[in-house]
Amino acid sequence: MDVWSILIIILTFQGLFNLSLLIISNSKESRRGNTYLIAITLLLAWFLLEFLSIRQAFKIPANLFYGTRYGSWLLLGPLTYYFFKTITQEKWRFQLKDSLHVLPFLIFTILIPLLSNESLSHRQIHYGMLAVFDHRPKTVTLFEYLYSTIFYLQFIHLALYLLFNVRMIRNYTQKLKTEYSSIKNLKWISIFNLLLVGILILTSVYLYILFKSDAYNRNLDYIYVVPLGIFIYAISYKLSNQAWLPITETKRYQSSSLKEQEKSSSLEVLEKLMSTEEPYLKNDLRLKDLSTMSGINRHHLSQLINEHYQCSFFDFINQQRVKKAEELIEQFPKKNLLQIAFEAGFNNKTSFVNAFKKFNGHTPSAFRKQYTNK
Repeated sequence: MDVWSILIIILTFQGLFNLSLLIISNSKESRRGNTYLIAITLLLAWFLLEFLSIRQAFKIPANLFYGTRYGSWLLLGPLTYYFFKTITQEKWRFQLKDSLHVLPFLIFTILIPLLSNESLSHRQIHYGMLAVFDHRPKTVTLFEYLYSTIFYLQFIHLALYLLFNVRMIRNYTQKLKTEYSSIKNLKWISIFNLLLVGILILTSVYLYILFKSDAYNRNLDYIYVVPLGIFIYAISYKLSNQAWLPITETKRYQSSSLKEQEKSSSLEVLEKLMSTEEPYLKNDLRLKDLSTMSGINRHHLSQLINEHYQCSFFDFINQQRVKKAEELIEQFPKKNLLQIAFEAGFNNKTSFVNAFKKFNGHTPSAFRKQYTNK
């Protein structure tokens, strides 16, 4: 037992402990997402325990437990896909057709190994799948070559899913901006995906070193194994029991019943409301709230903002907040900027600074210098 192995054991049991918190969660909003987080955590714990079993003196008396030789990474991509689906599409439910995503895993990790009577070579089992490709003289069967190729393909398979996840995050972000003026927790699903990309890159580095040279030593395994343990830790503390923002699906504007004359009158109502009641000061303002306050149909209101102001609801409201912040800075140049952010309707410093730079062209502190130096 070395220090690294002890660290991996701690991280593994940390993740397994937090499984209990995910399982007993009573939050309806997060329960579906938690289901796939549980599955992902169990899969990563399997990888780590398998690694420790290979490295140490003990052996699990079940050949399928050592699943990375057969392609167990083929399950990670589909599980992240299901998790992202539950977040980005509120009405999505697992259907029979969705099971096709796990078919490669079931075939190459479960079914064929059960029927093959351990047809892999001794070197593949004890030294890794890539032993087929090294320079040592050997006889390689078609079956052995197939599984060595699958060992590579499982990482390409995961990479494709991670790319698809990026597209889902982007689409989800755009839809959120049509309904919400403040977006919470979105950064964590991006970090989740980026951490998996990082693990995939480190695994590729490990495989490159292993395949291209004889410089391998046992400690190189920790290049990707330790990050797997850290990833379990990140899931436990940042993604569990999150209540993700729902999205209301809307029809296209081409079928809108809003007439040109109604647009003019609705715009007058909207602009008067924004200037007199300043609804943007409410940091969790939603499109439906503004619709209720203005008396404008929610779909028509979204259309007005998109077509007249050429921006999303999110940008429309935050632009108003930036204007309010500019006024406050001009009036009170020595006032704390975070306090100004809250008074202008922002709910955190990061969103305040990002919006200010986008619509003003300067940071809030740089803008304030114009008035404090007078």
